[in-house]
Amino acid sequence: SCPEGYTKFRETCFKAFQTKVNFGDAVNTCAKDGGTLAMPRDPETSAFLSQFTVTSTSYWIGLHDQRKEGKFEWVDGSALGEYDFWMPEEPDDSGGNEDCVRHYPWVGMWKDRPCYDKRRFFCQVTPGT
Repeated sequence: SCPEGYTKFRETCFKAFQTKVNFGDAVNTCAKDGGTLAMPRDPETSAFLSQFTVTSTSYWIGLHDQRKEGKFEWVDGSALGEYDFWMPEEPDDSGGNEDCVRHYPWVGMWKDRPCYDKRRFFCQVTPGT
């Protein structure tokens, strides 16, 4: 079963946190629940996450290119893979410091943004952990 406050989708539990924190603090909060920032690897998971959101705000997801600019990877170390949902002209590394990715629920798309920005976030955990 899922931890309190989490909702199961397929074989993973997800939760939208409405507290605004930077990317690193979001990673740590998810880890306290035994999980990671959410990794929406397909359109269905992305759509599922969007239903838990506050309108017109963005959420950190577990995608970044902090280790190598332009090489986006999930927080579990795996490569981005085939599915991505970048907004037009994204990722653009605007200002040279956009290494973390936010999900924009009302359009279901992603943007790279500075990791120090404070935003809401999604966590995921494996059921029964």
